[in-house]
Amino acid sequence: MSEGAESAARRTADRWDWAATPLGPVDQWPARLTAAWDLVVDSVVPMALLCGPQLLLLYNDAFADLLGHRHPKSFARPAREVLGRVWSDPLVGRPFEATMHWGTSFLQEAAEIDVQPLSDRDEEHLATFVRAGSPVRDEDGRVLAVLHLAVDTTATVGRSRAVARLATSLAVAVTVDDVCKVVLREAMVAFDALSVTFCLPSPGPSGWRMARRHRVEELSPDEERLPLIWSEVTPDLAALVDEVTAGSDLHVQPGGETVAMPLREGEVTAALVIHRQASAVPRDVLGMAAPFRELVAEALRRAVVYDAERSTAELLQRTLLPPNLPQSDQVSIAARYEPVSEGTVAGGDFYDSFFLPDGRLALVIGDVAGRGVMAATVMGQVRAAIRGAALTDPSPATVMAALDRVVTDLNDLWPASMPLGTTRARPGMSFGGELFVTLLYGAIDPSTGDLQVASAGHPPPALLAGRESRADGIPRGRLMSMDVGPPLGIPGERPVARVRLTVGDMLLAYTDGLLERRGISLEHSEAQLVAVLGAIPPSSPRRVAQFVVDAMLETSGQEDDCAVLAVGRSPAGYRRVAIVVPPLPESVRAAREWARRELDDWAISESDQHTVITGISELITNSVLHAGTESHLSMDLDSGVLTVTVSDSGNRGEPLLTGADPMAVRGRGLSLVKAISDAFGVHRTSAGTTVWFEVEVQPSMAPPVSIRLA
Repeated sequence: MSEGAESAARRTADRWDWAATPLGPVDQWPARLTAAWDLVVDSVVPMALLCGPQLLLLYNDAFADLLGHRHPKSFARPAREVLGRVWSDPLVGRPFEATMHWGTSFLQEAAEIDVQPLSDRDEEHLATFVRAGSPVRDEDGRVLAVLHLAVDTTATVGRSRAVARLATSLAVAVTVDDVCKVVLREAMVAFDALSVTFCLPSPGPSGWRMARRHRVEELSPDEERLPLIWSEVTPDLAALVDEVTAGSDLHVQPGGETVAMPLREGEVTAALVIHRQASAVPRDVLGMAAPFRELVAEALRRAVVYDAERSTAELLQRTLLPPNLPQSDQVSIAARYEPVSEGTVAGGDFYDSFFLPDGRLALVIGDVAGRGVMAATVMGQVRAAIRGAALTDPSPATVMAALDRVVTDLNDLWPASMPLGTTRARPGMSFGGELFVTLLYGAIDPSTGDLQVASAGHPPPALLAGRESRADGIPRGRLMSMDVGPPLGIPGERPVARVRLTVGDMLLAYTDGLLERRGISLEHSEAQLVAVLGAIPPSSPRRVAQFVVDAMLETSGQEDDCAVLAVGRSPAGYRRVAIVVPPLPESVRAAREWARRELDDWAISESDQHTVITGISELITNSVLHAGTESHLSMDLDSGVLTVTVSDSGNRGEPLLTGADPMAVRGRGLSLVKAISDAFGVHRTSAGTTVWFEVEVQPSMAPPVSIRLA
């Protein structure tokens, strides 16, 4: 063999007992085979020779890296034995056999191969290669071996695919959070990053806020859906971002450890900072940065506009909905409002509940047809009119008659230049009968469970039977049988239906956005709702409202805003306590100690107490760090289910967290609460954000104590 730079492969070959192999002593090899081996062993790219009928595998140091844990015992062994299951891949073994038998060459420019047996991983490990094979012939033309080149292009292909995924994902990313999540995920692959930091302007002292993701993080689908946590950047990072965004060029730190790129489109300015292992940045990475930046900057510009419009619309919508619902010792009530994911306009869905002068609890849910500021404004006027009419005379007939007049007047007074549900403009004219409002109005006596309810064009509610009712043969879930009258503004009879809710029973009212889908009949959606109700375990109204909305929208999607109002009879042992928690670090311990005292009074077991207090600690910590306002903490015990609710009035997502741990992972606290509880949910109201969880505990045998909140 020729003289050259000493390599591990050459040293192995020099010590090898070739006489014991089918190839025989090295000095008896054909000259062309010797020349081919010299070419392989001196090459810096992965190359190998597959020699003779057995395809004995001889390879250089670079190829040894591809073999992983199978090197060095693979040297001079049949390739079929070395590669094992990988050899059976049609892209691997078959081309070598064809070259050896027929003398044909092959070239595979993007061969995707599962190399799991070589990588010693449990999961599938796909790698992409440029592979080529050529015959090595003797003077008589007989094929002696196959000269093989294999270059792993997995990283390069992965980067190209990351940009393609980026473009696809950004096309459907509508909010700033959505865009940032996509960029953090795809930049990790595209730039082979250890961590990626997305920086946006902030009113804070540093001028920038950041969201970060690390390679070590493995987020579950639930965690991926959580909002990002934004924190103030450190002074060093702020200085780097200021420098980068002052220009337009890509910043690459000497050694390649940091790559920072400005993102600018119109009025929007941002920066992406990538931290890598110290190594020269590959040329294909630098070439990919330009299209990457353009895609992200344009998507971010759209998202900033969308967020501004949607924030205004949602604020209007939620401000017109009640921030809190009344509770009593005998009746508990909860609501859920879910705006449609597309669009940036408010809707006309609404709900309400309030105590009437005679002690009954009014239940209201309705829908103003159309969307936008107009629908939301009409909704607010109708909701206010309902309260005024019901507090004067709560009978359904009187309330409906009063609202007919209100809707008729609104229809006559509002100009068509602000049309509802239509784009036709008719200056100087009214809605012309196009104002369409549906309403379900009822009143329940908390002491007896007697409920009166009437519908003005609104879907009938559903009933959820408790244990006592099911013992009498009543199904778990069913739609309430009642006559539906004409919508508001159209005079007509709206018969009053009567039903009695026993302890454990629940009434579920909803708007048509929960059921109506294009291409799906209403009967099918109603049957689906009944099936969902039948699958709900014994639960509180809050959990039922969330369960129903999530199950219905997950199955068939969402095409319109929807609202759900759930009210249930509480057992005699119903308990409720609440406190206000200041936004101070020491408040976490104070909240735990308060909860422990209350749970001791309720005779809750030690193990259940541990679960509840752990959850409270995480939620209060989350609120203190990321909301920055006082929190309202409440605990409810109802039929062996303990519900904890933490509400704040902060604006989550803003840069309120300073001095953040750079390795902090968004959602770990909430994920823990979800893992230890039996039910978990997050929703926004006009007052802020509410997070709640439920734990099934043994019912307390102590005398009932209740606190009614305003």
